[in-house]
Amino acid sequence: MAHWRPLVSADIAAVSAIAAKIHHDFPEDDAVFADRQTIAEEFCFLLEIDGEPAGYLLAHPYRLGTIPALNTVLTRLPEPCDTLYIHDLALLPAARGSGAARQIVETLVKRARPFGALSLVAVNGSVPFWTRMGFAQSQDLHLSAKLASYEPDARYMIRAAAQDG
Repeated sequence: MAHWRPLVSADIAAVSAIAAKIHHDFPEDDAVFADRQTIAEEFCFLLEIDGEPAGYLLAHPYRLGTIPALNTVLTRLPEPCDTLYIHDLALLPAARGSGAARQIVETLVKRARPFGALSLVAVNGSVPFWTRMGFAQSQDLHLSAKLASYEPDARYMIRAAAQDG
């Protein structure tokens, strides 16, 4: 059975192992994963299937229209924050198609109410997935150079946070 739970510091090794399998073209140090968990623990989760790590989601408050550089420790958040930035969502093949991704995205949409929006950089051909999750591509051209540092097809995407109940 798939179950999302809060990410704790002891989970960083599992996050790193999953990231190495899923995002091998975007390597990040364990210090980056630990940093996100430390600065925004209420927005970081581990997916378990039958008690085994099968995915993770890292998100943190940030500034709309800005993108953190890859493999960068933030140590603190900018002020003020007006978006919940999804740093990474990664699922092992066993978790795909389970509905776990939609479940955690909808949880974040509700938790993002104070910020008004969610944002992310879509990589690895994930634009169609994020579009199905309600995100739209931003046409903000000043992000082009930073997006290119991810990959040529990277896209900055935004979704409004839940406003009701």
